[in-house]
Amino acid sequence: MSKQRFVLLAFVLAAVAVGFTLQAALVSGFTEFGVPDTRVGGLVNTSSAIALLGSLATFVGLIRSRRALEFAGEVVGELLRVTWPSRDESVRASTTVILTTLFTAGVLALYDLTWKNLADLVLFTER
Repeated sequence: MSKQRFVLLAFVLAAVAVGFTLQAALVSGFTEFGVPDTRVGGLVNTSSAIALLGSLATFVGLIRSRRALEFAGEVVGELLRVTWPSRDESVRASTTVILTTLFTAGVLALYDLTWKNLADLVLFTER
């Protein structure tokens, strides 16, 4: 039962993402081609209504697709079997990444400063 909740949540999030993307694309397209985005029934704009229908169609299509249900169920099953790192391991790994990034940025800044000064010396551009 818990797997089905995660699959349903993933499908809802996918439908919402499709709706937002479709709505943004329609607003942009209407603006680009000078088509007015009028209200439908006095409630919502045409772009929002089409996006809502597209989002609903996406959700229904995902729910009715046996392949999508099987795939999402397998993904959730695999994620439930993952061994997640502990808090200490996450802090240690994040600290290592941050320190390595800072060290690399420092080395690149030093190289940049060195080559800039060398180029200024050779090209006589410093005044």
